[in-house]
Amino acid sequence: MDQENQEKIQRLRAALHACPEVSGKEKETRARLEAFLRENTSLALVDCGSGFYAAHREPGAPGASVALRADYDALALPDGGASHLCGHDGHAAALCGVALQLESRFVGRDVFLLFQPAEETGAGAVGCCELFQKERVDEIYGAHNLPGVPLGQVTTRPGTFACASRGVTLRFTGRAAHAAYPEHGLSPAPVVGRFLCDLPALADPAQFRGMSLCTVIGVQMGEKAFGAAAASAQVWLTLRGEHDDDLDRLRHLVLERAGELAADCGLGFEISEQDVFPATENAPACAAKVLERCGGVLLKQPMRWSEDFGHYLHHCAGAFFGIGAGTGHPPLHTADYEYPDELLAPTVEAFWQLIK
Repeated sequence: MDQENQEKIQRLRAALHACPEVSGKEKETRARLEAFLRENTSLALVDCGSGFYAAHREPGAPGASVALRADYDALALPDGGASHLCGHDGHAAALCGVALQLESRFVGRDVFLLFQPAEETGAGAVGCCELFQKERVDEIYGAHNLPGVPLGQVTTRPGTFACASRGVTLRFTGRAAHAAYPEHGLSPAPVVGRFLCDLPALADPAQFRGMSLCTVIGVQMGEKAFGAAAASAQVWLTLRGEHDDDLDRLRHLVLERAGELAADCGLGFEISEQDVFPATENAPACAAKVLERCGGVLLKQPMRWSEDFGHYLHHCAGAFFGIGAGTGHPPLHTADYEYPDELLAPTVEAFWQLIK
C-alpha cells in the first residue's frame, strides 16, 4: 500500500474512532464508510441485512469469487456510552484499504467487501448472510486484531478458531414472605444454591468432544430489605463450547437440571437467551491458504472468545484469522486499548494475499 492510501485509511480510522456507536445503532459509522468508498473508489455499494458490501466485479473472470468481512460496531460501556475498545474501527478502515487496492485493478475474480454491524452482540452476521443469496461467493475470510501477538503476525488453525457461546438468564419464581415467617413463603435460595453447586459437574469436559465452559456471570435475588424474604431470583450464565454440538449438549444439561430443581421445589421457571454465537470453524483448505500466503503461524488451541463470523461459514467455505497488534499492546475490551495504526497496512496486505 502506498503512503497516500495509508494516510487516507489512518484518517478514516481516526474519524470512526471519534464516533463510536453500539451494536445496531451504527448510523453515522456506516455513513462515513460509504462516503469514503464513494469518494475514493468506483465499487458498487449494495445493502446487505443491516450492513452493506462493496462489489468489485470482473465479468467472465476465471478465479473463484471471494468475500472479505470487517465489523464496525463499538463496545457498549456500563455508563451507556460506547468506545472502540475492540478495534472494529481499524478492521473497517483496513477493509477500505483493500478497496483502494482494488480500484482500477484486475485480479481475475469477483471480490466482495462485506461491512457488518453488531458483531459484539452476535446479531449482525445473520442478516448479512443475504450476501450468499445475492452473489456467488466461493470463499470468505475475516480477521481480528490480537494484542499480545507480534505486530502483523497472522495466526489461524483448521477447525475451530473461536468457540460457540450464548448468554442464558434463568428465572426462578416462588412466593414472598415476611422475614419473620419464611415458612409462609417459597424461597428460590435453596434451588439456586444447589444449582450453582451442580454446574461444575454439568460442564465436565469428559462429556464433550472439545472444550466446554459454564461461567456464572451473576446472581440476583431479593432486595436489601431485611423484613422481606425473596420471592424470585435470576442466574446469569455464559455457556461456551469448542463445537456447536458441544454447546448444544451443555445447554441441554444446564437447562434440564435447572428445570428439575425448580419443579421439585414448586418454583416457576423461565429461560431467556442473548448474545448467541456459533463456533467459528475454519475449512481446512482455507485455513491452510491463510497460513501459506500470509506467512501465518499455526494456532494450537481455539480462542475461547466468540465471533459471529461462524454464521458465514455455515454458508460458504472460509477461514477466520488473527493478526497481531503487538506484544506489549493493551488487551481488547480494556480502557487503555486502541487499534494501532501501524497494523492497518499489514492487515490490508494479508487480505490482498488472499485475493491475488
